[in-house]
Amino acid sequence: MSASITGVVGGLVAGLFPVPADADLDLSPAADDCPPGSSWNGVFCVPDEDELGEEVTTDCHQSDPLVLNAPCRIGAYQFVASPYDCYIGDISSDVPPNDPRWEGHSPGDGSVYRCIKLTAVGDGGQPTWGDYRDFWAAEAPGEQPPVVVNPEEVAQQLLDGMRFEPLELGLAPRPLEQAPGSIGLVGAPVWMWVTNAGPTTWGPIEESATAGGITVTVTAEVESVTWDMGDGTSVSCETPGDAYVPALGVRPSPSCGHTYAQTSADQPGTAYAVTATANWTATWTASTGVGGTLEPPRPATTAHVRIGERQVIEIG
Repeated sequence: MSASITGVVGGLVAGLFPVPADADLDLSPAADDCPPGSSWNGVFCVPDEDELGEEVTTDCHQSDPLVLNAPCRIGAYQFVASPYDCYIGDISSDVPPNDPRWEGHSPGDGSVYRCIKLTAVGDGGQPTWGDYRDFWAAEAPGEQPPVVVNPEEVAQQLLDGMRFEPLELGLAPRPLEQAPGSIGLVGAPVWMWVTNAGPTTWGPIEESATAGGITVTVTAEVESVTWDMGDGTSVSCETPGDAYVPALGVRPSPSCGHTYAQTSADQPGTAYAVTATANWTATWTASTGVGGTLEPPRPATTAHVRIGERQVIEIG
């Protein structure tokens, strides 16, 4: 680092200021931000129509707050990594003489720069700006090496962007939410199954991203479903289960079932609350050979079943 850059770091204005209205810059990265034949879509450089190729990252990554694959340029602002970790633009023309931000220098003797944080890039590539600080420097801060990316942080971001939807429950006897008059019997088999098993409810879901030249892939899927039957017992099923149809008669489920030993008469609403929790697992791997596990959500769904007992009528 040159002496002038070191002086800049020491001379950064200590306070952070609210973002002015004119900081809402249009996203217009320079043409050389994307390879020939591609253009910025707000997230990646993507091939233009009639061009073949893959999504390309910018290799610009702001670390605080973390914005991976950030545009290297936004309007007149250039991203500069360490030691700034922000977008820097020359605002000298908007700073009057004798302003404290000149730090005793005259206009033309160096420049006043703004260091502004990017908090997000929204739909259509529109940036959302955070705090900023202004400082004087004799020379424009140059581009610095990209921030070193932690692949596990990339994996966590991928996981956070995945959609995990709750299960829809199939039960025989039918749940009261579907058939208020439905009732099962003590000792009779109860069937449980998932009616909407798919990528967002059961998996697998797989997402990948490239940052800092490292490709990270996250895979999430349901390992099992835990059925809390409301009577103090639980059943673990590793498949979505088999749907019951009346033609099957009275028989146990071949994959996911339960038998109640007591009626639900003493339960709230005289029905057992049956809760099914999807036990998702998530693993990640990086192109560097490292990998690990993450903690995905565990969405749960509750339905209610009423259980009675067969009445025996004796005729004397």
